[in-house]
Amino acid sequence: MICVDASVAVKWVFVEPYYQQARALVGAALEAGERIVAPPLLPMEITNIVRQYLRRAKPPRTEPLNFPEAAAVLGQFLSLPVELAMPTDIHEQALSLAVTYGLPAVYDAHYVALAERLGCPLWTADRNLTNTLSSKLPYVRWIGDY
Repeated sequence: MICVDASVAVKWVFVEPYYQQARALVGAALEAGERIVAPPLLPMEITNIVRQYLRRAKPPRTEPLNFPEAAAVLGQFLSLPVELAMPTDIHEQALSLAVTYGLPAVYDAHYVALAERLGCPLWTADRNLTNTLSSKLPYVRWIGDY
């Protein structure tokens, strides 16, 4: 089982730095029949990122997405077998992790809390998160190392 955050999952549908590693990770997990988990906020974060691609072009694109393209990208993401999990007391655990490790956003801590609770690695492309946590919480892994 692996846990992924939005910074990795978005690379499954957009060409961004480290998209090859992110796609290799999901491909290997699917091929192995491994569960891919995330907190329920993942689809909301991905939908917001798709919206940002509608508003402005991001390299390597030179034009923003149009609505049909955005809807197709979102549909592609939503078709992936990501299991959304929300264990009891996850919010309290996320808040505690955010305070303990000085994380600026509790939503990031929800991914960390879920991975901790399920005893699996959390893959992220958030360099600040990995710089803050990977030496303290070895299950937090940077996608660039995949």
